[in-house]
Amino acid sequence: MSMTPFPHGISSRGVPIMGSVNESVIVGNVFFVCSAASADSGESWLAGTDSTSNGDKLNPFATIDYAIGRCKANNGDVVFALPGHIENVASAGALTFDIAGITVVFLGNGNKKATINFKTSVNADMNIEAANVTLVTPRFAAGIDALTGPIDVNAADFKMFESEWYDSTGIDTTDCIVADANATRITIDGWKYFVGDGLGTQKQSNIQVAAATKPVLRNIDIVGDFATGNIENGTAWINAFLENIIINNTNASPTVGILLQATSTGTAANVKVRVASGTTYVTANNDMQWFESFGTGTDATAGEKIGTILSGDIEGKLDIVDGYFDAPTADATTDTTIRDAIGRKTDAAVTVVAATKTLMAYLKGAINWLTVGTADATTDASVYVPGTTKSLSAYAKGIANLQERVAVSTTAALANGTTIFTITGGPIRIEALFGLCMTTGDGGAATLQYSADPTEGAAGTISGATGSLATAVAGSTVTLAGTAMATAALFSVTGPNLIANPGTIIVPAGIITTVVGGAASTATWAFYLRYKPLAVGVTVS
Repeated sequence: MSMTPFPHGISSRGVPIMGSVNESVIVGNVFFVCSAASADSGESWLAGTDSTSNGDKLNPFATIDYAIGRCKANNGDVVFALPGHIENVASAGALTFDIAGITVVFLGNGNKKATINFKTSVNADMNIEAANVTLVTPRFAAGIDALTGPIDVNAADFKMFESEWYDSTGIDTTDCIVADANATRITIDGWKYFVGDGLGTQKQSNIQVAAATKPVLRNIDIVGDFATGNIENGTAWINAFLENIIINNTNASPTVGILLQATSTGTAANVKVRVASGTTYVTANNDMQWFESFGTGTDATAGEKIGTILSGDIEGKLDIVDGYFDAPTADATTDTTIRDAIGRKTDAAVTVVAATKTLMAYLKGAINWLTVGTADATTDASVYVPGTTKSLSAYAKGIANLQERVAVSTTAALANGTTIFTITGGPIRIEALFGLCMTTGDGGAATLQYSADPTEGAAGTISGATGSLATAVAGSTVTLAGTAMATAALFSVTGPNLIANPGTIIVPAGIITTVVGGAASTATWAFYLRYKPLAVGVTVS
């Protein structure tokens, strides 16, 4: 059949204008395909028939498969699938692109656009078996659940522009596009996947490109639940280029958006990946470079960069600055930041200066030296002469032993010969001694003086006797005058009293007693002694 590219003319309506659609662009044969007659009164054509006499716009072929068979390899032939055309593919290889260099353009809008419909068998597919096949604005529909690789690319330089795939109710395509190592320089520019109700068989991936060299995936939009990843390569691809890609994998596992093998190489720019949760957006162990690409596992967020952040990148520099405020590892020896020098709470205490120890370690060591011992510890003995091996505790004990102290007797009725204080360990110097009437008695006219009975030596009074204590009431006092051993103790009915104390009275170890004369008294008294020990270890009770 000999024909010009457009024997019946071309209306621009429904035909993509690729630069300028004229004979200078389309140099080969032009064929038209439509499985149904036109319902548009403005333009009309008959339902197609696969016959050598057909193929123009008014009398199109019925199938793309037949039109492919009418094309010549590398002749620049173009097939236009008219609006309303349905190409049913019901088995494996039922549609095969086996003529190199052909272009198929899918015309129409919405569900009136020319469509390839896969049905009947899960193995139904179209095979790309020749090089340089191009599909322009194709529309694909799944008519059966669990299709496995319906777009099967096995040849170089396959190109597909502005493509759409539709799943439907109870139908989920396992893998839409499957390309192998023969698909060198495959280009998919513009691909939108429209999920159905998601109640079909679990999807694995939407686009698979395995082991191909220089594949190009650009302007891709894939949202759905994919168990492997929206895009994947089972075998690492080589020098791929990914650009302007939007991926949302709703798989709850969660699963990555792009699954790559470890040695996958290439460049990605402006790739946006959302996963159900977490921060694994793309398989981490790949050799690709990621420019201005972001991922998120949390809704309502701006996302974070995909790929390892280089230290020279502004975000990398911020991470380094932020890292300065993190706690280092315990006993860190890196010594690269201030935090390393300061240390962390778990650093071990040290007491010897070393080049790799932190301030925290030295602080703990210093505190250990100052740590107070157990309650009432007696390990360190009191000392009074400085020495190179004595502790602060020993010196503190020595100082405490030599300080003035106070002792208080029990409260009892006033009686002759009552021991009010017992001195052990050595002599004391009396600084003050007085009795305090606690309860008023029967008014007996008793007198009181103080006596000391040393352990070594003889007993003797250390004051003279007071006058009558008959008027004593609660609060009355009797003080030791201290001017002489025979000076009478001073009685004050009202309480305030005088301690003349121009000298001191030394009392050896032993007891201090009361000497009561005259009439007995039932008043009760308590006695107070302020003293200074004159030897180490002296106590008064």
